[in-house]
Amino acid sequence: MTSYNNPFEYEQATTLTPEFVKKVFIEDHNFTRFIQSTKNIFLIGERGSGKSMTLLYNSAAVQGLRKDGTDPWYVGVYVPCNTTLTHKREYELLPEIGLAGVISEHFMVLNIAYAIAEALSLLPDDIGLNNDTKLRDELRYVFDDELLSNGTQQLTEALKLYVQRESRRSQVALNGLRREEFREKAFSFSTLVLPILQAVRRLPTLSHAHFLLLIDDAHDLNPFQKAVLNSWIAYRDRSLFSLKIAVADVFGYDFKTASGGSILEGHDFLTIDLQKPFQSPGSDFGKLARDVIARRLSNAGVDASADQFFPESADFARDLGKCKGEAQKEALSKYPGVNSEKQRNDYVYKYARVKYFRERATKANLPQYSGFDTISHVSTGVIRNLLRPCYWMYDAVFSARDEHQKHLPITLVPADVQSRVLHEQSESLWKWVELSLSSSIDNCPLEDAKHIFNLLNNLGVLFRHRLQTARSEPRAIAFSISAMTKELEAQVLPLLHIARRAQLIYFRMGPAKDDGKRETYYVPNRMLWPVRGLDVVGQHARVSLKARDVWAAAQGISFPAVVDTETAQAELFDAED
Repeated sequence: MTSYNNPFEYEQATTLTPEFVKKVFIEDHNFTRFIQSTKNIFLIGERGSGKSMTLLYNSAAVQGLRKDGTDPWYVGVYVPCNTTLTHKREYELLPEIGLAGVISEHFMVLNIAYAIAEALSLLPDDIGLNNDTKLRDELRYVFDDELLSNGTQQLTEALKLYVQRESRRSQVALNGLRREEFREKAFSFSTLVLPILQAVRRLPTLSHAHFLLLIDDAHDLNPFQKAVLNSWIAYRDRSLFSLKIAVADVFGYDFKTASGGSILEGHDFLTIDLQKPFQSPGSDFGKLARDVIARRLSNAGVDASADQFFPESADFARDLGKCKGEAQKEALSKYPGVNSEKQRNDYVYKYARVKYFRERATKANLPQYSGFDTISHVSTGVIRNLLRPCYWMYDAVFSARDEHQKHLPITLVPADVQSRVLHEQSESLWKWVELSLSSSIDNCPLEDAKHIFNLLNNLGVLFRHRLQTARSEPRAIAFSISAMTKELEAQVLPLLHIARRAQLIYFRMGPAKDDGKRETYYVPNRMLWPVRGLDVVGQHARVSLKARDVWAAAQGISFPAVVDTETAQAELFDAED
C-alpha cells in the first residue's frame, strides 16, 4: 500500500499535534519575540492568518519550559475560548446584571485554571512540581479541599479534578436556582488563577517563571468576559503573568473594562497584526510564505525552494517579458527626460501586466496562473489560503501517477497543474458563495447571501472592465466606499461584515485621499478572480465606489461605466515592501 503524506496539510491549528506544530512553525516574520515577553499582546487577524498557530507554538505542549539562559522562564498556557465551559449562556437567563458578570467570570477562570493544570502537567519531571509537599499543602489550604492533598495522585491531575468538580457543583447550584449558594462559592481571577500561579512560583525550580496566558478566539467571549479580560490586562504588575490574546473580530472587539474604563494600545498592550496587505516577494508576508513552503518541503525530504517547486509557466514568462519590453518603449517615449526614471518605472509597473491580460482577453481561454508569486498573491495574505491550493496541487500530481511512480518523491508541480487547480478552486469558491453561503455562515439570511453574491459578481465585472479599458490604475482589485449615509450604512455594512466572516472580503486600513486621514478599504478574496481572468497580483491602489452604487450592485445592478481618466486613484502605500 502506497503511503501518502501531503506536506501542505492545512487543517485548523488546534487539530494538529504539538510535534507537527513545532516542525512547521516559522518564527521569523511572526513577531514571536513579542509573544515570549512580559508584554500584554493582542494578535489580530482573520481566520487562517496564523493566530492559533502562534499561540500553540509558544504553549507548554510544544515548548515545555523555555530556558535560553536568560530570565524569566516562559511557561505557555494555551486557553481556547471556543469551549463549552466558556460558552455557557446561563447568565442570559438572569435579570441580575451583577450576577451575570459573576457567572461569566466564574466559568471563564475555571477554563483558565484547567488549562494551567494541563500546561503544568507537560513540564519536565525534574521540575519536581508533583513531588513538592509544600505546594500541595498551600493549594489545599487556599482552596480548603482535601482532594489537593492526596499524595497518591499527581498534583496536576488532582487540580484538574478539582476544577471539574467545581464546574459541576456550580452548574448544579444554578440549575437549582440556588443563586446565593453559587455567588458565595463563585471564583474570580484573583481567587482562583492568581493563587495557583503564585503558589507554583514559590517552587525553587519555577521561582523565575513567567506565565504566558495564551487566550485564543477571545472574540467568542461574551461581553462580561471580554470586559473582565480587559481588566486583567490593565494590571500594572506583569512579573507573574502576561496575556497574549488572539482576536479575529478586529472591528467588533470592545476594549472596555469591567469598571467602565478602557485599555489603551501602547499603554496597556501592544497589537500585532497578522494580516499583511502585501504578498510580493520582498514583503513580510512574501518572505514568510516562502519560508513556510520551504519548511514544509524540507520536512517532506524535498530539496527545493518554493519558486522551484511551483515554477512559473515558461509561456507566461516569455509573453510577460514581451509586454514589459513594449511598456518600456512606451515609457521612454512618454517620459524621455534623464530625471524621469521613476516615472518610467511606475509606467512599466502599471501597464506591463495590463498589456498581457488585455491580450489574453481577446483569446477564448483564460490566462494561465502559475508560479509561487501568483500563489502567494492569491492567498490575499492569509497562510491557510496559501496552503490550501498547494495541498490540492500536490494531490493532483500524486493522483496522476501510476502505481509504479507513487513511491517516487514529487519534486515540482508543473505550471499547467497549478493553473488548473487555481481555476478549479476559483470556480468552487463562486459556487459556494452562490449556493451555500447562507447555510454555512451563522446569521446570514438567504437574502443577504444573494446580495453578497451579486456584489462580488458586479465587482468582478467592474474590475475586468477596468483591466481592459481604464488608464488610471487598471489593475486595482480593492475598493473603498465614499458618500456613506446612515441609511446606506445600515444596508451595506452588514453585508460587508458577513462577507468578512466568510473570508470573501478582507478589511484593511490605509491612507485616505485627505491628508492625515485613514480609512477602511476592502479586498475581495483573490481566489475569486482566476475564473474572471483578472490579474490576481493586482496593484497597490483601490477604486473609490459610492455607497449607493455598492448597494445597487448588491441588488444586481451593475456599477456605472468606468470614466477613463489619467487621474490616479488613492494609492494604498508608497512602496511594495
